[in-house]
Amino acid sequence: MRYGRVNIIAGAVGLVLCALGGMALGFTFDRFAVQDGNHVLSLTRFYLREGHSHGMPISILNLVIGLLVDKLALSDRLKQACSWMAVAAFVLPVGLAAKGASGAAADFPPFGLIGVLGLLGAASLLVLGARRMK
Repeated sequence: MRYGRVNIIAGAVGLVLCALGGMALGFTFDRFAVQDGNHVLSLTRFYLREGHSHGMPISILNLVIGLLVDKLALSDRLKQACSWMAVAAFVLPVGLAAKGASGAAADFPPFGLIGVLGLLGAASLLVLGARRMK
């Protein structure tokens, strides 16, 4: 396992951290924030929840890529790029959680876009490598 090790570690750590974040959100849930029968969610809490909910599938993606990247029909350079792009995808949930932790500031920089590009790149290379396999 030459390239996938970092993804397996990142995916497992991501699952643990996102699960802990979800537990923290659950333990701090304001059950009295109900308005007209609907639960009211502050923008800050919304972004914190989005960081948790985006982190889980990105962690799973990293586990999948960690298990498959060395078996794909790609050059070593593309395997390494796929691996690191998948790890870079964690910038998205970190950016969302950071925006929530900062109080959902309107002028918060959109650096989560780096994570989106990493996710798209890694998934695209995964598809390319799988299509080339015989």
